[in-house]
Amino acid sequence: MKHETQALHLAKMMQKHTSYPTYELTLPLVTVRSNKLKKLSVDDILLIGIDTLEFLLVDGDTICANTRLKPMENAHGAEISYLKKDTIREFDSKKYKALKISFGTVQSKALEIGAKIDITHLDLEKVTLVSEDKMIAEGSLVNVDEEIAIQIKKVN
Repeated sequence: MKHETQALHLAKMMQKHTSYPTYELTLPLVTVRSNKLKKLSVDDILLIGIDTLEFLLVDGDTICANTRLKPMENAHGAEISYLKKDTIREFDSKKYKALKISFGTVQSKALEIGAKIDITHLDLEKVTLVSEDKMIAEGSLVNVDEEIAIQIKKVN
């Protein structure tokens, strides 16, 4: 029993210790009407206008790379397909807001084209919706008429 407790404690300590840079795994940014975001409620479906799962690696307000799903030994991982340094721009419009759809954080040893990133610890069906650095809702990915959409599970 004592050994199990020590092993669990060591595992928690190692998870807090990051040996590689961390990035947020997100879908491409989506522009949504402000009044639609304010009226979000549980079980709403938010159409985001994409039909393939391509991800971004984001560090703060900087988009660092584009990634895509790649099969990796009994699971899926992400492979860097394009490197870029671009800042996330907030809209000056009162009508529209930029919406970041986040899956969580991942670590990458190096940002280079073809590098594989382990995403097995992430649940790719669960997402967090962030606007203006505030979490506004949580949801899950759903398929609506061959397009990817988000079903809202919790509104903050």
